[in-house]
Amino acid sequence: MRTLIVFLAILPIFLFPEEGLPLFYWQEDKLANFGDLLSRVLVERIVNGPVRCYTKKGKNQDKKLLAIGSILYFAHEDDVIWGSGVNGKTADKQFYDLKHLDVRAVRGPITRRFLKEELGIDCPEVYGDPGLLFPYLFPEFKRKENPKYDFIIIPHYSDAQYFLKSDYENVVYTSEPWKEIIDKILDSRFVIASSLHAVIIAEAYGIPARLLRITDSRHNHFLKYKDYYLGTNRPNFLYATSVEEALRMGGEDPFQCDLKKLYEVFPFEFWPDRIFYHPNFDLPP
Repeated sequence: MRTLIVFLAILPIFLFPEEGLPLFYWQEDKLANFGDLLSRVLVERIVNGPVRCYTKKGKNQDKKLLAIGSILYFAHEDDVIWGSGVNGKTADKQFYDLKHLDVRAVRGPITRRFLKEELGIDCPEVYGDPGLLFPYLFPEFKRKENPKYDFIIIPHYSDAQYFLKSDYENVVYTSEPWKEIIDKILDSRFVIASSLHAVIIAEAYGIPARLLRITDSRHNHFLKYKDYYLGTNRPNFLYATSVEEALRMGGEDPFQCDLKKLYEVFPFEFWPDRIFYHPNFDLPP
């Protein structure tokens, strides 16, 4: 029986060898960062099987998919963009040598404006971070009826030094296993985070969340947050500068985003032999 289970677990690798469009997502050395890893998790759920992946160190020039993350800088000619955004540190045309990208959706209007006005690349007005699709793609994860935590704190990995677990019993690090992070978010009444995707996942499930900004370090550039909030129709969003302030402020207004459209513009055509996961957007997740 154990042999059969192992065989079934690895069967998709043999069924879909080297198939589909490779996925690029950001990886730090010895760090699996929650938000970036979600890119692979979500794409593999949509295409119902494994995908080839490139990391930040890869120099492969093959056509690839860029989804979650401020990773536009890593795009090559004719790459497919689905929900990615521009990084504030590279929001200048001098960093790019691109004439054409296959853009399906971007994180928000800041990225769209940069593509159109700075690079002269056509970009549809389809906004949203793919992380917002998580409840529809992973129905096995459910918001808890009686949450254990009144609130949790999820710092960006560059802010982790300010939130030691010895000082905060309800802090969650983005380096923890992604399923455990999701479970803790769903077991909370309120999420305070400088991790953008902690905010996104909480909001996707209707859990109040407040963006925390305690540093302007180069790892935590603010443009991506603004791009996300503008792309979800909240130009007047506010952030907290401390946990105490976040608790007083409560959650941000709910997001507004056409999730069905975001899903529909995914580049399905690059996986012609897969049976795709089709969520029902007419029902609440």
